[in-house]
Amino acid sequence: MANANDTRDPFETVQSVIDEPAAGADQLPYLIGLLDEDDPAVRLASAFALCLIALAEPDTVTYIAGRLSDRLDGDIAEVEFAFAYLATRFPRRFDDGLMEAPTGHRDRPAERTEAGGNAPADDVGRVRPPNSGFDPRNVDSNRSVIDPADPQRHDDPAREQLGGGSNLTGHDESDSAGATGGERMTTTERQRWNQLFERLSEIVEYSRFEELMMLSGQHRGRYADVARVLTVDEGVERALALRLFHRPPSDELGSFEEELCAALDRWQGIDAHPNIATVHDWNATPQPWAATDLYETTLADRVTPVDPSVAISIGIDIADALAHAHRHGVIHGGLDPRTIGLPGITDEQATGSGAALINVGLLEVYRFHVTPASCLDPRYAAPEYYDRQFGRIDHTTDVYHLGAVLYRLLTGRPPFLGEFETIREDVMSAAPPIPSLVVDVPDDIDSVITKAMAKRTLRRYETINDLRQDLVRVHDELTGREGDGSERP
Repeated sequence: MANANDTRDPFETVQSVIDEPAAGADQLPYLIGLLDEDDPAVRLASAFALCLIALAEPDTVTYIAGRLSDRLDGDIAEVEFAFAYLATRFPRRFDDGLMEAPTGHRDRPAERTEAGGNAPADDVGRVRPPNSGFDPRNVDSNRSVIDPADPQRHDDPAREQLGGGSNLTGHDESDSAGATGGERMTTTERQRWNQLFERLSEIVEYSRFEELMMLSGQHRGRYADVARVLTVDEGVERALALRLFHRPPSDELGSFEEELCAALDRWQGIDAHPNIATVHDWNATPQPWAATDLYETTLADRVTPVDPSVAISIGIDIADALAHAHRHGVIHGGLDPRTIGLPGITDEQATGSGAALINVGLLEVYRFHVTPASCLDPRYAAPEYYDRQFGRIDHTTDVYHLGAVLYRLLTGRPPFLGEFETIREDVMSAAPPIPSLVVDVPDDIDSVITKAMAKRTLRRYETINDLRQDLVRVHDELTGREGDGSERP
């Protein structure tokens, strides 16, 4: 236990470490002592701080490793949490620390149990999926990791005004992206950590998972606060995205939760498709949540054009997913760059494999409770979202949105630019954008985008399969393949 005469506030100490990690080395004995506290939030705060200090001052790793090793027998999740992270980031220094530890933990075997259960304490978390390691620098749960140079960033002024003055919202237009949650994130780090820890502890009781460990702090997404977690299900470890859904005011809570649960059930009912994110589990208790496939990046994270053949290949993947959803009566309704996970897309090496839909069918629930711009970028929204005279929101809305997303893939820019009123007017009256005016692409691609983004729903592709067939034909022409469009490229 920490010294009872020490009057320091542990969370103030951790905040000072967050502000200046390199200056936190003199706090190490105090922080190590906090790992013995009864309050799990205090232990978690200490684990974060220790990892931050180690990142800033690697010479401290040996000392930290020895002190963590001393506590492994206590089966303390926060100790195992820090142990696993530092062992992965600093294997050589960490091993040196274990060799100096007096407890003999260095002699323990590192295998998992044959039954697939928990690994011995000093092996917890050593085996992690690629790119899913915990980074303690993501501790601020209110911080969205968004590149300020990204034209798709959340702070675009148009995002907060979709539907302003029109008949599409069905709710108070004063709502904004930051006001969608029924439980606002609190202002102190202590309250944040307490809240997240309590939520995870409750959720695991209502889930199928044997274990659930936080891998990163949560960030505020469109529909939910999202945290990366490590789950164990029948002995299998998976890094997933845990979504704690935002809730409207309490007087609407009952009907909203019923609608949201129905939407999650529909999403899970179609997630066997390879291009739709899997919903591994969900529940309405203690608040609506879902554990889904984890995508480190989305199309919105890419700010440069994609090679036309790759862009069309991604478009075919998404068209396949939408066609599967439509066959089962599910409309996505909110398709834009932030709802497409692209695990294989980087500036250095772009591939078309693995594109997947996320947040499937959720906009239909949320648009009656929040400002739609908090869930759908106005620059990609179909005209019927601005004015119902253009038609109903149905499967052809997904056709339009896929056309707009393809434009972004091909050109690296949204189909419409400017202030909200300019965007709104252009969406409803200007001709569909032409990709070849921005980049060098074949005329056939222009034709596909123009038809997909037609103002009137009756002038678009009649079905998503019709759009897919043209995309396959264009892809075959770009790659020199021959086919009748029945086989995927």
